[in-house]
Amino acid sequence: MTGDARPGRFLGRPAGAPPGFVPPGPPTAGPPADEHGKSRGSRAGRLWLGQALTGMLLLGFLTVHLVAQHFLAPEGLRDHAAVLDYLRQPVALISELALLAAVIAHACLGMRASLVDVLGEAGLHRASRAIAVVGIAAFAYAVWLTAAILT
Repeated sequence: MTGDARPGRFLGRPAGAPPGFVPPGPPTAGPPADEHGKSRGSRAGRLWLGQALTGMLLLGFLTVHLVAQHFLAPEGLRDHAAVLDYLRQPVALISELALLAAVIAHACLGMRASLVDVLGEAGLHRASRAIAVVGIAAFAYAVWLTAAILT
C-alpha cells in the first residue's frame, strides 16, 4: 500500500493484513488530561452516568407518585387535606422529595450537557458551578416549602 507513512496516520488495511486488522496506536496512559490534570473522559462519563441514573430514578419515583396520587386515591385525585395527610407519612415524604431531587438533578445535568454543546469547554466551569448552585437552591427551597406547608 502506498501513502503517507507518518506515525499515527492510517490510510487503510495494509496488504496481507487479515480483515479486522487495526494497527497499534501510540501508547497512552489513559484519556487525555484537561488543564487541571484531571481526565476529561472520566468526568464526562460520570456526569453521563449520573444523568442516566437520575433518569431511571425518575421512572421509578414517578411511577410511585402516579400510583399513590391517582390510582389509590378516591376518584383518582386527592384534595389538599388528603395530600397533607399523605405527605405526613415518612415513606411518602421521602419518596416525594426523592422524586423532586431526581427531577432537579436530571434537569441540571441536562442543562450542563446542552451548554457543553453550545459553549464547548470554554467558560463551562463557571456555568457548571452556577447550575449546581441553582439546583441546590431549588431543592433547599422545596424542602423548606414542604416543611412550612406540613407544619
